[in-house]
Amino acid sequence: MAVAASHSVSAMDVLAPPSRAPVGSPAAAAASARPYVLHRFNRGNIRRRGAGLRCRRRLLSARGERPAPDDDENGEEVAGFDAAVELFNGGEYHACHDVVEELWYSAEDPARTLLHGVLQCAVGFHHLFNQNHRGAMMELGEGLCKLRRLRLEDYDDQGPFSRFRDEVAAVLSFLYRTQKELAACNDELCLAMDGSATSYQLLGDFAAGQRLYRQGVNAEGVPSILFSGRASGDHLAPPCTVKLPSLHATEQHLAALQRAHEYS
Repeated sequence: MAVAASHSVSAMDVLAPPSRAPVGSPAAAAASARPYVLHRFNRGNIRRRGAGLRCRRRLLSARGERPAPDDDENGEEVAGFDAAVELFNGGEYHACHDVVEELWYSAEDPARTLLHGVLQCAVGFHHLFNQNHRGAMMELGEGLCKLRRLRLEDYDDQGPFSRFRDEVAAVLSFLYRTQKELAACNDELCLAMDGSATSYQLLGDFAAGQRLYRQGVNAEGVPSILFSGRASGDHLAPPCTVKLPSLHATEQHLAALQRAHEYS
């Protein structure tokens, strides 16, 4: 996916692979205490990143291989997690996907799984606001599965990643409810809308190309997703808004997640 970002030059840090020192050793402890820093980030460079590098990395990932840490092209600088968060919260989901994808290539679990989940959620919201409702639900559903797989409740159920997971889950539930209302489906079909693969198939391409969801604010001024479709009888059943997920996390939160995993 091409990147779309147009902001002034800024410097940020990027996720680096975790230390290979033995767990519990002084070297590992020192490495865990450091922020994940590798490169500096010039936002103006995001759009100009080489297509050849991206294709090569995707091919390696498809083969189950990891790109070399220095597998870069023309010395281009790579954006970091803080930049990805800023892009996501700014609604620049297309650009966020490309930044997170670069981080995901060199990350180790659990950060790798978390980044994959954020990446798929970014793709999902990009689809949602571009009239691809089925694609949005599929990507958001898969992203939510990644976030739940981390079992964040074992570390900090009130942390930013847990809140993000819960907000994405609320959006996915909202999409199912509004899609069912819009489709004016019968009881048999609605009972099948349970988040399974069959649910996606039943929806098919329903309402594809229609702008059913847009970004706005609710009555309390909270950034939200607004549903503008009409059900049978021109009646819009509640709820018609849901909070737009935001990610209030930094590279320090990502490092803390990694440390909690290493010492658990």
